[in-house]
Amino acid sequence: MIKTTLLALIAAATVAGAAIPAYADTNSLFGNGSDEMREMLADSVVLDLRAKGINATEVEEWGGLIRAFVTGENGAQSMQLFTPGTLTQVNL
Repeated sequence: MIKTTLLALIAAATVAGAAIPAYADTNSLFGNGSDEMREMLADSVVLDLRAKGINATEVEEWGGLIRAFVTGENGAQSMQLFTPGTLTQVNL
């Protein structure tokens, strides 16, 4: 229940254009707080990617980048990398 409420608040803040300062942490892209806080911040990144039209289902830190698991229109899942903060796709 609390997680659902927090996700709804994050979604509302994202739609309203509010910045979530989760990407600025120097030690971890999703902060150094509790597991619940890190999960909430990762969920906010998923919502940000979805707002950009990317059907992300899960994200994680990967070598200073954000690795997103994305489901394509055909149902196949792929991994895509993004820069923290701007969520610009990285092609390696």
